[in-house]
Amino acid sequence: MANFDYPGESATQAIYNDEWAPFRSNLGATTALGDLDFYCFSGSLGVNYPCPANHVPRFWQDQFSSLYVLNTIGMSYYNAAQLVIHHPTSYGLNLDFNYTFSNSIDMGSDAERGTEFNNTATSGGGNFSNIINTWKPSLNRAHSDFDVRHLITADWVYQLPVGRGRKYLASANTAVNALIGGWQWSGINRWSSGLPFSLTEPGFTTNWQIESFGVVTGNVKMQKHVVSGAPEVFADPNAINSGTATGGPVRLPYPGEAGQRNNFRGDGIFGIDSGLAKTWQFKEYGALKFDWEVFNVTNSVRFNSNPLYLGSGLTGGNLGVYSAMQNQPRRMQFGLRYDF
Repeated sequence: MANFDYPGESATQAIYNDEWAPFRSNLGATTALGDLDFYCFSGSLGVNYPCPANHVPRFWQDQFSSLYVLNTIGMSYYNAAQLVIHHPTSYGLNLDFNYTFSNSIDMGSDAERGTEFNNTATSGGGNFSNIINTWKPSLNRAHSDFDVRHLITADWVYQLPVGRGRKYLASANTAVNALIGGWQWSGINRWSSGLPFSLTEPGFTTNWQIESFGVVTGNVKMQKHVVSGAPEVFADPNAINSGTATGGPVRLPYPGEAGQRNNFRGDGIFGIDSGLAKTWQFKEYGALKFDWEVFNVTNSVRFNSNPLYLGSGLTGGNLGVYSAMQNQPRRMQFGLRYDF
């Protein structure tokens, strides 16, 4: 390829101009190497160079591009502090409150049963916990996919202090008590800080099967807002995409790099489920129970940061766009049951 573009051009410069530079932003540097090694071909120009007779690849294995194995080389760490408050049943109230402050770090967060193309993390959408550079597995070390820095849960059961024998309207007659007495309020609340996600390169810079992650070089502003009817997590995704050509605020990884895994945070978990119930006892003839249950009481919206539902591909058209919620809109259900 020497002198291909202009007189005096070295073969190295021609490879850079016609293979590496055009492919870096979409297919990655390994694709350029594959073009030359397998096909003596300049993909950006559509030019085939005559390969020697009985040509064999000098760099790539000629029978496969990837060979997956399982090995017990992974390291994981979990540290946490917990605060638990339990209010035993008294004055009609039973209450549990739990707060966890934790940090989880690993090299990959998939179950061992996961395969190359199918695993629990992505429900069949590709494996995002492969070791990208097998000569240096520690490059994958980062916060776990399921890392939750702050987690609060609470549950309660409360016998409302209204009706006969209770604090309020204790002397209510039978008819009034049948209407206002004996109600029980229960519920559960879950809240967490943001769940982690990564940005991935569009090509295959280090591993000719698995994309490396982007590398942050400047300030990346997060701002959840709506763009063209779709929820967007970044304040300016276009600046991030265009900046990959100049190296900031997020650059594409270099050959050998795994990039930065799980260095962004999306939505966390939030939801309140609650219920109101009352039972009318008809002596030995049975009991009638009424239930009113509400799921996601506040009708809060939290979006799913799983890579299947959050656009994480650099230079792509949906960078930072959520496509699914992790919780359902508010729902109610009513029940009426007679036991005899």
